[in-house]
Amino acid sequence: MPESLLFWNRLEPSLRNENQLDDALRFEIADALWMLTRQWQFGEFEAEDAGIASFVQMKGQHAKPTSLGSAAKKPVAFNFDETPFEQALEATDFTPETSDRVEMGRHWERLIKKRLPAGHAIQVWMAFKTNTRFHFSSGLPDQPDRVHKFQHAQKHSDEQYLQLINAVANGKALDGYALIHELKQGKQASLFLASPDAAVDQIGQEFLGWYKRVYGQPVDNAVSWHPAHLEYQTQINFRGTADNGYTLEKSEYFGDGIDWFGFSPKSSQAATGNNNMQPPPVETSQTVIPANVRFRGMPAARLWEMEDSQVDFGSIRATSTELSKMLFAEFGLVYGNDWLVAPISFPLGSICRLTELVVTDNFGKISQLSEIVPDTNWGFFQSRVEVNGARWLFLSGSSDIIQEDKPVEKVFFLRDEMANLVWGVEDLIASPYGGGRDAGKLAKMTTQLVSSLYRKQETGEGEDSGEGWKYKAGTLMAENRIPFIPAAVEQTQASKFERRTVVLQRAATPRVSDDFEPVRIRPRSRLLGYNGKPEDHKPDPFFIFEEEIPRTGIELGLIWKRTRWFNGQTRVWLSRRKSVGRGEIDANFRFDTLMK
Repeated sequence: MPESLLFWNRLEPSLRNENQLDDALRFEIADALWMLTRQWQFGEFEAEDAGIASFVQMKGQHAKPTSLGSAAKKPVAFNFDETPFEQALEATDFTPETSDRVEMGRHWERLIKKRLPAGHAIQVWMAFKTNTRFHFSSGLPDQPDRVHKFQHAQKHSDEQYLQLINAVANGKALDGYALIHELKQGKQASLFLASPDAAVDQIGQEFLGWYKRVYGQPVDNAVSWHPAHLEYQTQINFRGTADNGYTLEKSEYFGDGIDWFGFSPKSSQAATGNNNMQPPPVETSQTVIPANVRFRGMPAARLWEMEDSQVDFGSIRATSTELSKMLFAEFGLVYGNDWLVAPISFPLGSICRLTELVVTDNFGKISQLSEIVPDTNWGFFQSRVEVNGARWLFLSGSSDIIQEDKPVEKVFFLRDEMANLVWGVEDLIASPYGGGRDAGKLAKMTTQLVSSLYRKQETGEGEDSGEGWKYKAGTLMAENRIPFIPAAVEQTQASKFERRTVVLQRAATPRVSDDFEPVRIRPRSRLLGYNGKPEDHKPDPFFIFEEEIPRTGIELGLIWKRTRWFNGQTRVWLSRRKSVGRGEIDANFRFDTLMK
């Protein structure tokens, strides 16, 4: 047959009405015998002599925290109903910038004019405003010479800071933090007036309370930051029984939130402090009707029900050693609708445990359930908090309601294996207007200012040869890089550094010139030890344990946090945050080089 005469027909279903599929999807069956057969195939006739839980009676205990602290600091009293764990454990000493100091001065002015009569308020305010103790000053001379500019190049090159200082200096604005500093030392506000004034002293205490409340400076600060470990080492003390207290600890807390699984009992269960004044655990009992467990993606209970695709259990890739994934998939696909949930209420911030669990089924049979004894070699969703053979669950409960701002400061700790040291690279430093700013740009501005002070014959570089070659004695590092060099630990300080023989100590790269004396380059971030003093002031020593800086490096940030607490008050505090860095670095030191 000729190929041109061949043809095919294909039958395709066509729906005139989209609703024609509704009857088929209903799965309607009129044959009762067929339905009984299907029930037999599904095993519905294989009944068991068992019932379902109708009531659950539960008894439990809970204990609230009584104090916070660390291994290096004495515990302080703590009330979770008034303050979250994070603020009490993380709050860092606040050193305000210029804009914050101006705002504090304005608030002091508002309090004076609000609390005192008009005439007296003006006299008091003018007495503080004309007091040079509370005036802003850059600390720089009006006509600095080349030597002063070289020695204080960081301030002279910071145009943003100098512009703001000039706008508020000479009594144009009041430095409110200078007054706060005096009040924190126990001085009365009227000490700076011609005569004592009880009303002004009372306003001063109100001003100090406002500062501690707004800027997260509690009276008893349990901050547990360990600078050598670059992490928080926290301890929370509870009251266990009428005669014994105990402590939960977390030796590696990075400021990323308090979680229930992050704490373990301290080796010594005796809580510090006066145990006789701590209350025993609170007993509670509750009877509830249990409900079936429900979760997204669980198998449908009906025979012909289209299941949703919100959870794809088939995408779980579990190997033969990942037992937890296989248990999770089996629970979700096979036994998900065989579980019941019975809720019991415990207050957040406490540790709790069930002491009794009694189940009554629909036949009236009463069963008492016992606690599952964990295996010493393996565990799954089990609490590690165990005291005197009883297991407790820590309800932290505050990490999800905390807001975080962008970092005010950010520092990278990076290893340089070629130079055998660690660099603390300042990425962000605090801005005088609030927030953070690029530390790399500020370092370039400082370098440009220093370069402008050089004379042409004192650049450190030779003249060009006939072939265009130029000699350079060595390379210089950016001023936002602070070195940490290995230092041997003396025998007398072995206990201070936990029996280590070598630690990393903050050093300083020099700012050199043929025309000036060398100057040590100091850090500009509080994370590296900046204390607000001039560049020629020697800061306190800063040590880091060598094992704390891995090859991946460390990122350390200074972040403002905020939350609305249970008592309706807003809590704000400044916290450190530690995370993984961005790898190693090569300082690219070069000495005695020829450049073309």
